[in-house]
Amino acid sequence: MKKRNRLKKNEEFQKVFKKGQSMANRQFVIYQLDQPNQDELRLGLSVSKKIGNAVMRNRIKRLIRQVFLEEGHKLKQEKDYIVIARKPASELTFEETKKSLQHLFRKSAVYQQQPKKSS
Repeated sequence: MKKRNRLKKNEEFQKVFKKGQSMANRQFVIYQLDQPNQDELRLGLSVSKKIGNAVMRNRIKRLIRQVFLEEGHKLKQEKDYIVIARKPASELTFEETKKSLQHLFRKSAVYQQQPKKSS
């Protein structure tokens, strides 16, 4: 994931929190906000100190970034996403993290529509 595709500034985070929509499961919360003037998705990550030490928090962030790297082309691109990790996320493997985030993507309808095949 390129650095230009990341949310960094507090103002950017606050805008998504205030104006965006959220969806959650036990491990993660995803906020999304439409940004029609941008052509690529942007990702912000939030992992609280309550979840673990720096090594654990960085591991969770790496796993989330990898899922977005693999699934990003399937997601709607004109959006900002913020993923907040909850405590149970610290115990997940990569496959479990991916499955949990895919569940949230389906639940919040952020997958791009696949063109229907005509027979």
